[in-house]
Amino acid sequence: MKRYGGAGRDEGDREGLGEMKEMCDPASSLEYHNLTESDVEEVVAFMAQHFYPREPVSTGLHMTYEDNKEWIHGSVREWVRSGVSVVARDPAKGQIAGTILATILTRNQSNTYECALTSPKTKVRTLHTVLSVLEEAVDFFARYEEVDRILELAMITVSEESSGRGIGRKLVQESEARGRALGCQLATAQATAVPSQRLLLRLGYEVLYTLDYGTFQIAGDRVFDMDCMLGTPSAKVMARHIDRK
Repeated sequence: MKRYGGAGRDEGDREGLGEMKEMCDPASSLEYHNLTESDVEEVVAFMAQHFYPREPVSTGLHMTYEDNKEWIHGSVREWVRSGVSVVARDPAKGQIAGTILATILTRNQSNTYECALTSPKTKVRTLHTVLSVLEEAVDFFARYEEVDRILELAMITVSEESSGRGIGRKLVQESEARGRALGCQLATAQATAVPSQRLLLRLGYEVLYTLDYGTFQIAGDRVFDMDCMLGTPSAKVMARHIDRK
């Protein structure tokens, strides 16, 4: 999963402000609904503005939204069909404040990133090679023999003005609830940024694999510009059971 935005900031906890904070808390005042086909173009535009400029793998590969246009629209439509992707919308403004894109893996369909490995664009092939390495790093169905459906959190995006207010946490929880209702026992993520790694650790996710950006190579060549990784040294494959209280 790739996630940008603040991992949370101190809100202050002075006596007498609790009720006001709850009333003004964007995470609780937003509306959370399933991603639908009618949201697709708006979500893609939202990601172009808020996701790609602030996600380390993209910046480290010098990728922009334009580099990803060939595959992202189709992928978002796939995430619509999953039933576990969620949009957070400000009802007063009618604008998207955040979104989580997710899918369900099964023993018959255990990966999602192979489709773009044959892209004519080198950057797109490189990106999806990295994502495939992360996705295949842990054989979840072998590791957790009792699991047959997995919620895979792919991308979390929160607008810059809304970051640090608990919206990312709420989006993860909303997706987990939908995954649980659809029979998922485990949730996984390829967390490519420090904020998402911190968020998921706080939510009880365990780190199962770490990919070091500085030493990662394809065909003997290092692929990431470490000066553009936004302070993130590695990606982490993370998981937690969502069928247990």
